[in-house]
Amino acid sequence: MLRLAHLSDIHFSNHASKIGFNPDRDVRSELKRDLADQVKKRGPLDAILVTGDIAFAGKREEYQDAAAWLDELCDAGECSRSSVFVCTGNHDIDQAVLKANSAIQDMHDAIRRGPTHYDRDSALMRRLEQPEVRNLLYAPLREYNEFAARYECSFFGGNESFAWDRDLQLNDGSILRIRGLNSALLSGLSDREKSLFLGTNAWTMPRHDGVEYLCMSHHPPNWLQDGREFEVGLDRARIQLFGHEHDQRITPARDYVRLYAGSVNPHRSEPSWQPGYNILEISIETGDGVRNMVVDAHVRVWRGPPPLFRNHDDKDGTPYHRTVIKLADWSPPSAWRPEPVVSQEEPTVPSPPGESTKPATTMTVRELVHRFFRLSLSQKTEIVGRLDLAKEEDNALPDVERYKLALLRAKEANQLNDVGELIEEMEKRG
Repeated sequence: MLRLAHLSDIHFSNHASKIGFNPDRDVRSELKRDLADQVKKRGPLDAILVTGDIAFAGKREEYQDAAAWLDELCDAGECSRSSVFVCTGNHDIDQAVLKANSAIQDMHDAIRRGPTHYDRDSALMRRLEQPEVRNLLYAPLREYNEFAARYECSFFGGNESFAWDRDLQLNDGSILRIRGLNSALLSGLSDREKSLFLGTNAWTMPRHDGVEYLCMSHHPPNWLQDGREFEVGLDRARIQLFGHEHDQRITPARDYVRLYAGSVNPHRSEPSWQPGYNILEISIETGDGVRNMVVDAHVRVWRGPPPLFRNHDDKDGTPYHRTVIKLADWSPPSAWRPEPVVSQEEPTVPSPPGESTKPATTMTVRELVHRFFRLSLSQKTEIVGRLDLAKEEDNALPDVERYKLALLRAKEANQLNDVGELIEEMEKRG
């Protein structure tokens, strides 16, 4: 069984009042306590998924606070601190960057003006194929990307970063593939329904035997200009997670289940203010020639008195909301054995026998990436320089993309063990 926590709209803000005791911080503290209690009852989490609006204004300090809290939440959920998956929301855009450069808004408007979906899609792709224009389009996401890179969830106009896929293993050996979407790419100073755009290349989900999709996006389809087309693409996602609307609800269907997250910290002026989050338990059941995905959603909502996170039962009083989805028949390869749920890739390995006497680091690749991107800019630069992982053509790219390329080169050159040793050296140095 996979056990996931689904959160959204945390809105970490560096403008919060420093007077007295912050009530939003108290809600987050209680959520952490509640999650720890749920884990004692149900078992450890495999991952935490956050569907956007992690920050309030897309500022570095907000993401620093978010990263520290997510570390604590992972500890409460008894999962690795690298087992977090995030996507962007409109509050993850740094609007100061938009205000300082009207060319970005002009690009947004030019894409939106296309008379058909094909025209808008083509206008976006043309801009992403021009390096300087692409850099400008992603500039408002700079701080988000610096934060999200540690979770391998940054976004950029590249082959594997326009939208990203990450794999979790289900109990029968099949794969739950998480597709992370950037619905905030065209987010601006005055978003409204149908003013945003994903693009066909973001929500196209190729089918593979033994693979089912979980799709996570901050904005539901009704907020997107290509919402109708997105709905068609979503037919291939068995589990669909959204945020933004601060209205916690579940929409089950024959072939999928759609969950709209409540906000962890909704604005207190909202008339229906009610923090919430979900715990999902996902398993594959077989029998009598039938193979089903069973999704149990445990919906946790803030209510009182006294105010606590409490369960929101199904209509029949069941303490969870169950959806059963029929899947195609599939059997694992004969040599299959259960593996760790989060696909960590291979451990970083030492040089071949006889070529090195140094002890190998035991970090997985995912842990290595997580720890590398937590280092300071100067520390990351030092590692890249000492291992000669940079190339001159990288200079035109944003920092995050340059460092991702450096790690890719390290992997190709069998230098990940060296990277791991330098990370440990930097961490000891402080």
